[in-house]
Amino acid sequence: MLWNALFDNGVDPRSFVRALAQKNGRPVLGLHTFYEFAKTFQSKKKNGLGRAKDLFSYFKLCVEAGVPVGKDNMELLTAEMWALKLRASKPDPLLSEQDHKLVIQEAAKLSNGELSHRTIEFLDVQRKFALATRVNQLQHFELRDDMKQYLRTILPDRLRDWLDSETSSPSGIRILTEHILRRFPDVPRVEGFEYASALIPSASMFFCKGVVRSDLFYNWRCANRGSIPKDLIDDMYHVLNSVYCGIYATSERGQSEYASLLRPAGSRVKFYSGDIPVASWIEGLL
Repeated sequence: MLWNALFDNGVDPRSFVRALAQKNGRPVLGLHTFYEFAKTFQSKKKNGLGRAKDLFSYFKLCVEAGVPVGKDNMELLTAEMWALKLRASKPDPLLSEQDHKLVIQEAAKLSNGELSHRTIEFLDVQRKFALATRVNQLQHFELRDDMKQYLRTILPDRLRDWLDSETSSPSGIRILTEHILRRFPDVPRVEGFEYASALIPSASMFFCKGVVRSDLFYNWRCANRGSIPKDLIDDMYHVLNSVYCGIYATSERGQSEYASLLRPAGSRVKFYSGDIPVASWIEGLL
């Protein structure tokens, strides 16, 4: 939403980047924002096509102005696994220079209305994944009433502590193992478990813990509310995409319930209310 606001406010990307650099800050575009913009092509609103093309023109200008793009979530997990294997202190959460060029090329095509098969396929997969996750989770609790009742005993004021302890528990390691095996289906389960067991305790690997916490929160919310917003998966995806940023800024107030729970301790979550120009508000965060 904030990138939409920057575009709507006519903020010049180069001036914006320079202003933040003077305060030792820089904006980062999550790769998921690229696909969120692509959804505009499917909008039934008036001039949806024109809006989509304009957004990608702006996206291209931002990246060309020096705004880095963060890796996709599952690529963050891959980067953490490589960092662990190579004994690096932390992974590189940003796309390589070559991948940045590819993103610019794709944005240029989309700014002309050329929606690739890959982008269409991704949007369809994301939509089906979110729907299936919601349905499967609700059905799971219908079959596992004991689990639902247990999660209902965890009150909101205890949620953070529960997430902390559960993430580091054998249950948390099992959850991360499943994510690793979905990303690398040919990896033996024992190897996936070994990676998960080493990643979770690491103080510098943020995504692996964030993705486990997001699964746990999703389960807790479903058990306690009995329903799941259709955009919750995408919203949590955005939050997880930002775990290596010091500040996560958004205008989505619904994320106030969980954004800080999924991100590293000590990082900041800020909500934009629209009362001042968005560029000035972002500069004021630094």
